[in-house]
Amino acid sequence: MTSHNDPREPRPAEPGPTAQPPQPNPDVPAPDHGYGAPQPGHEYGAPAPGHGYAVPPGQPYGGPQGPYGPGPRDPDGHGPQGQYGHGPYGPGVPQPGWMPVPTTADDLPPHLRPALPVETRDYFAFWRAPRYRWWKSLLALLMAGGIFLALSGVAGFIGMAIDGVDFAEVSRTGEIPVGPGFFIANNVSLALCIPIAMLTAWACVGQRPRWLTSVVGGMRWRWFWLVVGVLTPLWIVLMAIGYAIMPPQDVGLWPHTVPMIVGILLTTPFQAAGEEYLVRGLLGRVVASWFPAPAVGFGVSTLVTALVFMALHGAGDPWLNVYYVAFALVGSWLTWRTGGLEAAVAIHIVNNMLSEALLPFIDISGMFDREAGAGDATILINIGVLLIAGVLIDFLARRRKLVKANDPGRAELDATLASAAAYGPRF
Repeated sequence: MTSHNDPREPRPAEPGPTAQPPQPNPDVPAPDHGYGAPQPGHEYGAPAPGHGYAVPPGQPYGGPQGPYGPGPRDPDGHGPQGQYGHGPYGPGVPQPGWMPVPTTADDLPPHLRPALPVETRDYFAFWRAPRYRWWKSLLALLMAGGIFLALSGVAGFIGMAIDGVDFAEVSRTGEIPVGPGFFIANNVSLALCIPIAMLTAWACVGQRPRWLTSVVGGMRWRWFWLVVGVLTPLWIVLMAIGYAIMPPQDVGLWPHTVPMIVGILLTTPFQAAGEEYLVRGLLGRVVASWFPAPAVGFGVSTLVTALVFMALHGAGDPWLNVYYVAFALVGSWLTWRTGGLEAAVAIHIVNNMLSEALLPFIDISGMFDREAGAGDATILINIGVLLIAGVLIDFLARRRKLVKANDPGRAELDATLASAAAYGPRF
């Protein structure tokens, strides 16, 4: 029998709060109580005795979490640094370089705004587009006027030199002898008004040259030749009546016959068209563009261009001035009603070609004599024919349903806005 005091005999374990029951085999793990399950005798979340983390004095970690909410703000306007190193998020502020996606033409930068109208505009209001500014019309007027005066002066000097004019005599008397050289030079200077007006409109307003001809962007040749074909018989009758009332004198062959025939055939059609492009086209749009209301712009433009057209012909005879005003009024009316210069150009060409038909065969020294007494009441016949022509052309235009107003800039604007919406406003 062994004594309990024998040190060689193992003693039973003393009971205690942390005593573990003896294991039959130290290499076999303790029974599994399930993932996350507490050890027997312990509650959830409580560390086992002897295994908890010590909390140093003064540290907030491990303490109770306070309510969420902004803390007091620092004097510099920033909130206190939060638990994770970031302050509270403030309201959204656009970053530098950020801009909203444009939805209208006014939202676009000037260079991306269409130079062509995005709303339906008639011929005279055609410059009223998103890119338009009032000073552009003024610049176009000054530029075209200056170029025309310079070129006409040079052309006139060359023409007089070709005719062998004595410039000293011209300086003394102030009278310019008229010969075929001066006639052709004058026609050429007026014909140059076509490119002058087109390129000026392009440079100042941004609309390509073809848009000065019509609201569809070019000459409608079938319509133009139809008007020429309809008007030619009417003007032949008018010329016949005029020759019957006042027969031409000294009809025959002259030294200027051949150069005048060539000059009329080659330059008169372009001279007539040049006057229309400069006065009815460029000047008409310059004046009309200063008025937001298209009807007001058309009315003021028609009046101004009629007076300018009369003044450019330098007539001192009241009957001739009445005729020039009537001619200009009909031209502006047809341009507005048809949406282009074709009809006005056709009337001008037919009138000038037929009225100059006898110039190669008569004395042309008084060709530009328009002083008082050069006209009389018979000019009312010409005005009557003009009115008939205007009514007839307007009727044909309505029958053919010509486009008289257009908005060609709409497609460009829609494409620009769609691109900005898809890719962002990167201008």
